[in-house]
Amino acid sequence: MTSTIIIRTDSKLKAKAQKTAAELGLTLSAVINNHLKKFVEEKSFTASKSQKLWAKYKTPFGIFKGPEITEKDIDEVTSSLDKIVDELT
Repeated sequence: MTSTIIIRTDSKLKAKAQKTAAELGLTLSAVINNHLKKFVEEKSFTASKSQKLWAKYKTPFGIFKGPEITEKDIDEVTSSLDKIVDELT
């Protein structure tokens, strides 16, 4: 069974990613699925500017310390992760 994930990304980045995937004989879905599987297996991900960005923005590593995660916590982390992605692209 498959599910659909809707994400926001820069239009130019999406086009470049689709082109790169096609050049390798892949679909963008295959590339993203591969990254999701790796993320789940390793419980980590890498980014070129990650160390500085984690310190700059509120992330799950710095906010989810209590037993309960609130809607506000999720909103703050989502906003921060969007900013991190923007800086990386």
